[in-house]
Amino acid sequence: MNSSSHPYSRRQFLATGTSIVAGAGAAALLAGCSNSRAVTGSSSSSASSSAALTPATLTPAAASPAVPDISGQFSSAKIDWKQFAGTTITVSAEQHPWYTAISPLLGQFTELTGIKVTPSVLGEDQYVSKIAVQLSGGSSTPDIFMVNQFGQATGSGWLEQLDSYLTNTKLTDPAWYAKDDFFPGALSFAKSGGKTMAMPITAEAQMLFLRSDVVKAPPATLDDLVTAAVAANKGGVAGFGSRAVASANQTPWPFGGFAFTEGGFFIDPSGKAVFDSEANVTALQLYAKLLRETGPKGVSSWGFLENEQAMQQGRLAMWVDSSTFLGDLKDASKSKVAMSIDAYPFPAKNGKSVPNVWYWVVGINSKSAHKDAAWMFLQWSTSKPVSQAAGLVGASPARASSWQTADASAKIGKDNADRILKALQNADSQPMALAWQNTKWSQASDGLARAINSAVTGADAKQALNAAQTQAASIIG
Repeated sequence: MNSSSHPYSRRQFLATGTSIVAGAGAAALLAGCSNSRAVTGSSSSSASSSAALTPATLTPAAASPAVPDISGQFSSAKIDWKQFAGTTITVSAEQHPWYTAISPLLGQFTELTGIKVTPSVLGEDQYVSKIAVQLSGGSSTPDIFMVNQFGQATGSGWLEQLDSYLTNTKLTDPAWYAKDDFFPGALSFAKSGGKTMAMPITAEAQMLFLRSDVVKAPPATLDDLVTAAVAANKGGVAGFGSRAVASANQTPWPFGGFAFTEGGFFIDPSGKAVFDSEANVTALQLYAKLLRETGPKGVSSWGFLENEQAMQQGRLAMWVDSSTFLGDLKDASKSKVAMSIDAYPFPAKNGKSVPNVWYWVVGINSKSAHKDAAWMFLQWSTSKPVSQAAGLVGASPARASSWQTADASAKIGKDNADRILKALQNADSQPMALAWQNTKWSQASDGLARAINSAVTGADAKQALNAAQTQAASIIG
C-alpha cells in the first residue's frame, strides 16, 4: 500500500482532537486460560497470581504416543551423560510455554542422565517474589532458574558464569551442542560484560497479527497501520490492540517496537535513561491514540492475556505482540478465527522497522551445590532435539534449526514460519538489551509503564514521559 494515498494518515490521526468511535465492546476477561505467557518477564495481571503449581518431584516415565521420544538423539554427543547419576536438582520456572513443552520430556532426561529433577513452577508474580527472596538470601536452591530480571541477577551475583562449562569437553561436546545454531541476538542477550551468564530458551520477535478477513492488506508502515486500524474499527471488532496496563512487566515491551522504530531507546548506549526523548514522545502519542480511538473498551487495563483472548474470539482486527502467541492464535480448538490470523513484520517508518525482541534465558544459581549436574540439564534442555520438540508445541525456540523443519511450518503455516524466522534472524536486540541488562531497569521501568498507561487514558504523552524520566534519572542516571 502507498501511504501517500491513504485518506487518513498517521500525522492526521495524531493531529485530530476528535475521538473515533471505538467499534468493539471489550471482551470480558475469559477465565481458565491454562497457557499464561510471560514473554518479557511478564504475565497478565489478571492471571499471574492464580497460576501457582505445587512443586513435585518427577520420576522417569517412558515416552507415550503424545510425548515425542527423543532419547536416541543424544548418543552421538561425546560426553558421559551418566557421570552425575544419583544427583537431584531443583529447576525453578515461571508458568510458561517453554516449561510446558519440556515438562513431558523430563522423564527422558532422568533416564538419560540418572539425574532427578524437582520442578518448582509458579505464576509470574509469585515466581518473581520467591526467586528474589531465595537468591538474595544465598540459597543453594534452585539449582537452575528462569531469569526474569537479568540485570538484577547479574548485578547481584546470582548467576554462574557459563563459558567454562561450554568449553569443558568433559561436560560438553561443542560440535554436538552447536552453539552457533542459536540466533546471534539470543546469545548476546544472555551475556554481561562479554561473559555468558545464561543460555537462551526462547526467541521472540514483535510481530503484527491480523485477521485477513478484516484487514485485506498487511500494513507495511506506521501510516498504513493507522489507516487499517481506523477502517477495521467497526461492527463489534476493535481495530487495534496492545498492552496498556500500568505494569512494568507488561507494557513497556510492546511499546518498545514503536519507540525503537522511531529511533528511540529506553536506556541509551551510554547507560542513561532517555524515556522522554523526542522519538519516544512521538511513539507514545501514536501508541496511545491508536489504543484510545481504535482499541477495545477497557484496554488501559489490558495485558497480553486479554489481547490474546480477544483476538481468538474475533474481537480484534490487529494486535502487536510476541511471535510466540501465533501457535495459540492458529489453534482452531482455542481460536474462533484461527484460519484468518497470520503474522506479519512490524510496520516501518522511513523504510526502517525495529521490532522489539525477547529471549527468555535460563541460568545456574552461583550458590548451587550441583553445578555440573545443573549444566547437564541446561545443556539437555537447550539442545537441538529438545528445542525442536518444544517448538512443535509453541515454545518459540532460540535455535534457527528449530524453525526450519517441516513440522514447524505445518503448525503455523510456512509463510508465517518464514516471516518469523526472518524477523528473528534480522532482529536488532541492542535497544531492549541495553535496558534489560541494566541493573536498575526493573526499578526504572515501573515509571515508564505508568507513563504509557497514563497516555492511553488521556494524559499528555510528553508530560507523562517527563515524569517517568525524572524518576528514571534518579534511579539510573
